[in-house]
Amino acid sequence: MGTIDYIYRFDPDKPEDDSLPSTPAEARRALEEGNRLFAGWIESCRASAVEEAREAYVIPWHGLVLDYEHPPRQAPFAVVLGCADARVPIEMVFGQASNDLFVVRVAGNVLADVCMGSIDYALSMLSDSVKCVVVLGHLNCGAVTETVNAYLHPAEITAKTQAFGIRTIVQKIFTSVKVSDDAIHRVWGPDAMHHHAYHKALIEVSVCVNAAQAALDLRMEVKRSGRREIEVVYGVFDLVSHQVSMPVNPHVPASAMKINLATAPLGAAGVNRLADRMAELLKPRSRAGSRPSVDGQDPQPTVDEAKSQP
Repeated sequence: MGTIDYIYRFDPDKPEDDSLPSTPAEARRALEEGNRLFAGWIESCRASAVEEAREAYVIPWHGLVLDYEHPPRQAPFAVVLGCADARVPIEMVFGQASNDLFVVRVAGNVLADVCMGSIDYALSMLSDSVKCVVVLGHLNCGAVTETVNAYLHPAEITAKTQAFGIRTIVQKIFTSVKVSDDAIHRVWGPDAMHHHAYHKALIEVSVCVNAAQAALDLRMEVKRSGRREIEVVYGVFDLVSHQVSMPVNPHVPASAMKINLATAPLGAAGVNRLADRMAELLKPRSRAGSRPSVDGQDPQPTVDEAKSQP
């Protein structure tokens, strides 16, 4: 069979695209639809088959300046705070091209001072085009995993965590791990940490809570800046399905309908509710569907879990 193309396409007859998002709702939909396109391409590659009605997966490249004297005007419709992980190419993840996204990347997608400075720049200097701000975390995040390990074994912190730069990132994520651990113990019970699934669950819940907390902080910053018309949303990227969703529901198979970005929490209570929700979704069940199993066996999800939607 032939190749399965993921194409950036420029139309010289339509150098300016008037279909760019003009509202926060349109920006959110564009990001979600872009992720559906990207995840669909990945799935086609895995299946070694192109959808019958599609010759290629095409991303329009608009706003290209055709002369050699003037650079294009910077006009992104969204600001994205994402992780520096090489497996998360943010423009591709959201199916966007050059000049669509103002991307700030740092390990663990933490909201450090310099990251906030970059976002403040976008909100003030690019205010004519920016419609939404996005925090994008991802499963299997190394920075979050390192923080969870430091949280669980503070006396055995590795030498690399002692490095100032890494320690700074760990400190930024630490509170999210504590919130996640509290939620797991509330939902799973006091013996939660003795379950074989606890460590992985703590990492995954922490990834979601870390993204939610950054979104909350950004929402407050956007509110202080007076840009109330800008929406702040967040999501988590699955490195296996290549889909962005929130909450991340392991009991719902990957599908285009699962892709969504969530509105930033309104306060700490919203972050705690997300933590509880994720703890419930990741809670191992006995076959009776009551309490976590601590016998080392992999319990089956309940019927309600299998039917639950993200």
